[in-house]
Amino acid sequence: MQEYNHSETEEKWRKWWEDHKIYVVREDPSKPKFYVLDMFPYPSGAGLHVGHPLGYIASDIYARYKRLQGFNVLHPMGFDAFGLPAEQYALQTGIHPAVSTKDNMERYREQLKKLGFSFDWTREVVTCDPKYYKWTQWIFTLLFDHYYDEKTAKAKPINDLIAHFEKNGNQGVVAASSFKGNFTATQWQAYSRKGKREVLMDYRLAYRKVGYVNWCEALGTVLANDQIKDGVSERGGHPVEKKAMTQWYLRITAYAERLLQDLDTIDWSDALKTMQYNWIGRSEGASMHFPIRGHEFELEIYTTRPDTIFGATFMVLAPEHPLVDQITTEGQRKDIDAYLEYAKSRSEIERQAEVKTVTGANTGAFAYNPFTEENIPIWIAEYVLMDYGTGAIMAVPSDDERDHRFAEKFGIDIIDVVDKSDYPGASLHDKVGKIINSGFITGMQVPEAIDAMIGRIEKMAIGKRQINYKMRDANFSRQRYWGEPFPITFDDEDIAHIIPLEDLPLELPPSDDFKPTKQGDSPLARLKEWVNLPNGQKRETDTMPAVAGSSWYFYAIWIQIMIRRLPAQMRSTIGKMSIYISVELNMRSHTSCMPGFGISFFTTKGWCQRLSLLRN
Repeated sequence: MQEYNHSETEEKWRKWWEDHKIYVVREDPSKPKFYVLDMFPYPSGAGLHVGHPLGYIASDIYARYKRLQGFNVLHPMGFDAFGLPAEQYALQTGIHPAVSTKDNMERYREQLKKLGFSFDWTREVVTCDPKYYKWTQWIFTLLFDHYYDEKTAKAKPINDLIAHFEKNGNQGVVAASSFKGNFTATQWQAYSRKGKREVLMDYRLAYRKVGYVNWCEALGTVLANDQIKDGVSERGGHPVEKKAMTQWYLRITAYAERLLQDLDTIDWSDALKTMQYNWIGRSEGASMHFPIRGHEFELEIYTTRPDTIFGATFMVLAPEHPLVDQITTEGQRKDIDAYLEYAKSRSEIERQAEVKTVTGANTGAFAYNPFTEENIPIWIAEYVLMDYGTGAIMAVPSDDERDHRFAEKFGIDIIDVVDKSDYPGASLHDKVGKIINSGFITGMQVPEAIDAMIGRIEKMAIGKRQINYKMRDANFSRQRYWGEPFPITFDDEDIAHIIPLEDLPLELPPSDDFKPTKQGDSPLARLKEWVNLPNGQKRETDTMPAVAGSSWYFYAIWIQIMIRRLPAQMRSTIGKMSIYISVELNMRSHTSCMPGFGISFFTTKGWCQRLSLLRN
């Protein structure tokens, strides 16, 4: 019997498949469409690891099965080629990321073909290809030029908002915004050019602000929360600290409610949906203001349990709260400074996960509880996060586990305000029980007391009913070389201007010095000739995160190979993704976070059908 030469046989048939283009997808109206997409690999190593084919085998089986059922199956492949993984590989090997990424992609491509997968390689998308990231940059300019109108639940051009300001000030504007206060049309006209731009930045869907970020000095960049494990960077195990930096953000919180509603219409497991619900974290409650003794300003808090305000015996600020420095007394300055240094070394994940050990420091200041008419101490503690709510809480130790531990450790009064004896097994988190020791709401059941207290807060003009979300706006800046350049320039007043579509892509300039700086600047800042333009403006030197390109490649596949006509084709060409295979860890950033935000934005612009992502 002749020996079976598997290498020769496999090579023969792979060549036959390629020559006859049997997996190339063509339009065929007689067949139903089916779109099978895998999470693209990062070309950040010398070759595939065992986890890659594990998922790709499953998707390939399914793609072949659907073909046999008569479907016209689109099963593409590409490379998530920008970002930290690829750049770290380049830094470790000393090879320029453009060279190492190209070489790695060739190796990956060769290995994937040898495995015999039925990918349509003519649809390959590479996120670091300028022909691709031209449109990534274009999408960013659209977000920069739009705001979210909550009245119509749509994204609208920022010029519409400017026109409204010129006639009415911000009266009647109901929009997703971080702007605080009111102004008239006359006041708007009196603002300086820079002042107007700063106000608009508080409304834009892509905006710039100073925020506290996870800074890794060894890696020379900002890290997302899911890139940190046990207080160190996931890649390399380097220390991470909190640092105030000017960053670009995407206002994904504007679409929080829409993302929640859309979860009810997609075919995901209950466990995965629960993860998304918890990440978005919708809550109903009240915002209110507490006077600070000896100061003219007030402390704003958000609470889901206004019925427990009679049990609020202290306040807690996030260590990063801007009022900490202003209200700290001289006697407490040393303790506060020491605690701030400690808090800088703690990641948000650590601060949220740690429930048994409590730490904090007393500012020496007091807030006035308008219902108990008592002065209550103001502390700082790591378990309060600056980016959630207002970065401050009223602490009710009788009805919250962390507040209770904190009060016990530091000797603060604990006043019972909810009697749950009629509800055996009820936990502190359950909104049940009868209110006690609480003035005019004493004797009410918790739901009734919540409504009554919100009504009283609004009547006293010290707060209002409010819906909050745990999710935060997405940090979109990286101080690294290997990423999409922002299509942004700044004039001599530091006002941001977008680069128009006809001048895109803004290509990543070549540089042999791509290592991160210790000062926190991007490596692009070293390229003075590229940064400083003839018209006196300067380019943005941060680059976009890897998720910028990976968040929309499922759309790009539907557009012909190099995305030459994206805007014109977006409405008619994009179809729904039938199945997407990824690891659970990446499902938040690869689906709900950026793609969900993008789909919602494009939908409100009328450029695609709602819920085209993963809907069956």
